[in-house]
Amino acid sequence: MATIVLTPNLTGRDGVSHLSRLIVRACRDVTVIALHERTSLRTFEHATVSAAGGRNARYAALALQHAAAIDAETTVIVVHLHLAPAALAFAARGATLATCLCGIEAWAPLNWAQRALLLRSTPLLAISAHTAERFAAANPRLAHLGIAVCHPGIEFLPRALSTEPSRNAPPVALIVGRMAADERYKGHDLLLDVWADVTARVPEARLEVVGDGDDRTRLEQKAAALGLSSCVDFLGRVDEEHLRACYARCSVLAMPSRDEGFGLVFVEAMRAGRACIAAPGAAAEVIDAGRSGLIVDPARPSELVRALVCLLGDRRRADAMGAAARDRFVARFTEEQFRARLTALVPHVAASPVPA
Repeated sequence: MATIVLTPNLTGRDGVSHLSRLIVRACRDVTVIALHERTSLRTFEHATVSAAGGRNARYAALALQHAAAIDAETTVIVVHLHLAPAALAFAARGATLATCLCGIEAWAPLNWAQRALLLRSTPLLAISAHTAERFAAANPRLAHLGIAVCHPGIEFLPRALSTEPSRNAPPVALIVGRMAADERYKGHDLLLDVWADVTARVPEARLEVVGDGDDRTRLEQKAAALGLSSCVDFLGRVDEEHLRACYARCSVLAMPSRDEGFGLVFVEAMRAGRACIAAPGAAAEVIDAGRSGLIVDPARPSELVRALVCLLGDRRRADAMGAAARDRFVARFTEEQFRARLTALVPHVAASPVPA
């Protein structure tokens, strides 16, 4: 049994790339057709990669080439709905299709090719129940389709790799995410809007902002205009080592995002033993509200202020929630648990051995 993974990206730092890597590592005898990867990329770990270099015509040609060579025992996992036309070439050859609903691309009415793909997909997977609900609301004619939730995971790391913040260090709230004009829902503006109220109650509190994008300059100018330059740090894009250091240094991850399909940053913070502040939606599936973090309504800034003051001003409570967050990560959101979920839901894939 062979598995083919259709994905836009494999080696990027976005959520779709992360999900694609999880799927590839979970499968044995896997071929990846990746739209935006470099044409020089030929292998990724144990997978064979056909890279289209960002060219849609090249991607279609690769899909047709691979579809012509498969048999009915092939399973095709489609990581993004925009790849529906390529996936239908495999459906015509009798392959088993499994399609992932990753988030906001599934929250809008689908085109004919996407609808045809989903009607032929067994199973249909969603990265969160929230994504499945938003999909059904936007596509009522497809609401009858059975959707299985398969939460992603991340690599397990020993707790010892995350150090406790110094008791003499100021309390830090951290937000991690792209600062883009089309992603203002993530909550950067809201955090800046309330930060003066937070520091009025916790004067030493600091806000650290990790990420980059076309909206960063505007946000930096806004922070300066609000008189926050001395207590808000824009750190830009950081590598994995520095990101882990940011999680280790912070007291709480705060991302009151209105529109997350899942929210890997919450899981990363939980792995580091940090409490989270988030908005209703997919994050509420990740965070155990009241135990490992707090859920606030972004439309009520006072709720966010209370949550930030609660955790930044009470280190003992923040530490207790962080410990509960770490336990929840270990119990539900490791890569091995994702592997078990995926292979149970897509039993016709050839699963790779679990690493020692």
